[in-house]
Amino acid sequence: MKVLHYVDCASLSWGVPYIAHMKALAGLGVEQTLLCRAGDNLERLARENGIPVRTWRPLTSALPQLSPGFTGIVKELAPDIIHTRLLSAAGIAGTWRSKLGIPIVATFDKPGKAKYYKNIDRYISCASWLKQYMAEQEGLPAVKIDVVHNPADTERFARSENSRKEARALLNIADDEILISGMGIYIHRKGFDVLLRAFAQLRPGGKKLRLALIGGGGDQREAYLKMADELGIREKLLLPESFVKDVRPWLWASDIFVMPSREEGFSIALLEGLAAELPTVVSDIAPFTEIIRDGENGLIAKKDGPEDFSRALQQMLDMTPEQRNQLVQNAQRTIRDFTPEAIAQKTLTVYRKVLGQGA
Repeated sequence: MKVLHYVDCASLSWGVPYIAHMKALAGLGVEQTLLCRAGDNLERLARENGIPVRTWRPLTSALPQLSPGFTGIVKELAPDIIHTRLLSAAGIAGTWRSKLGIPIVATFDKPGKAKYYKNIDRYISCASWLKQYMAEQEGLPAVKIDVVHNPADTERFARSENSRKEARALLNIADDEILISGMGIYIHRKGFDVLLRAFAQLRPGGKKLRLALIGGGGDQREAYLKMADELGIREKLLLPESFVKDVRPWLWASDIFVMPSREEGFSIALLEGLAAELPTVVSDIAPFTEIIRDGENGLIAKKDGPEDFSRALQQMLDMTPEQRNQLVQNAQRTIRDFTPEAIAQKTLTVYRKVLGQGA
């Protein structure tokens, strides 16, 4: 089976697990080529991992019919399936579907207009809630949508005692400090303002608490610093000055992981936090509640609710080490379903369905 993966961009925040997913598919006997824009990390990651890659930039993504060069690349590679990610790639591939005669699978990671998904043979939704949304709000046929979650390269995030000690020394975190961390780009929908307010309400009870917002970019960093000053927690806040390219040392140095997002398509960051063996608190939005079961493998707090996040964090702090460890152990069982190998098996099932090779 030959698959052309088409992503109309040069850089993906989830590029590493995406490439890990392709490698897992290769392990199942799928012959693959990646088509993306030249430069930045996606092309580099593919080449470093031995994945054949072609680069191409459409004339304009907004008008797919003005990108006939796509057909020449496809005819040369002659794949059995074209698998697209992101709106523009689906729009371009779908536009030339009738001329190419090759079935197209389109993955969507967030809500998008149905006009981008014309002439697609089968859809993959990264989350159950998103399948429902695209069917009910955009009119895509639910029977043609399979839910296959995004993978996380969980092995890369597993920590050891040595990695934890080295990470805490690197970040200047004392042995007796408890580091609570959130992770993501500094934008409103990530809900870090909620986390700052929740942290300020905690009752340390003699514990030395620190808060890290792992990420960068976006437009909210100065607002977070100002809020921390107003809340009287500035000296306890760790806020990287530039975008963190490798978040693993930050996760390994942490004690509790928090995802207070207001909305997400699907969160690889959550899976990475779980893989780093961190007891976790999340907001009650659908992507998170597909993974976290309150009190079993993590805790859930109300979206936009600083008081409720403070309650959940206080509950986590007040737990015995054994109770927190039980959450972590249960979470380790959960993430087995999200490894690149597990997701590759589900993706291959979709491919076979499209090619009429059975479910």
